[in-house]
Amino acid sequence: MKRQASSIAVAIVLIVLTAASYLAWLGWDQQRDVDAAGNSTGPYESWQVLGLALTIGVLAGAAGWIGRVWAASVLIPLVLTGCFAFDAATDTDADGLWVIGAVLVALGSLTAITIVAQVARAVRQQRAVRQQLDARRPDGGAHQASVAPAP
Repeated sequence: MKRQASSIAVAIVLIVLTAASYLAWLGWDQQRDVDAAGNSTGPYESWQVLGLALTIGVLAGAAGWIGRVWAASVLIPLVLTGCFAFDAATDTDADGLWVIGAVLVALGSLTAITIVAQVARAVRQQRAVRQQLDARRPDGGAHQASVAPAP
């Protein structure tokens, strides 16, 4: 029962923090930039997308670290894709290509988040194994530097 409550709490935190991250980095910027030649770019700047990717990466790493790889791999891409799809579909300049963008966000985030969460979990497990092995050593895990005898 305690594990189930913990899983639900982690799921809620992942959902809320993913949505908040999207809104903080991308949700507020709806302005497209037009250069002198009349080319339209945006609405996002590269630093905004990079900031979101790093924030989501930290979130996925933290979820993996606590052993919630599955939750991170499913919930974060789902929420991220949903936020993007809603934002893009309701854009007044939407041309219908947002569906392709949403598929790309879903596939890219699913892949990257799963990798980050799995690596974080593997690092934590490796660290735990190393600590267990050190604790079993006769010297209590203390590593002594070997000093070569003087000639």
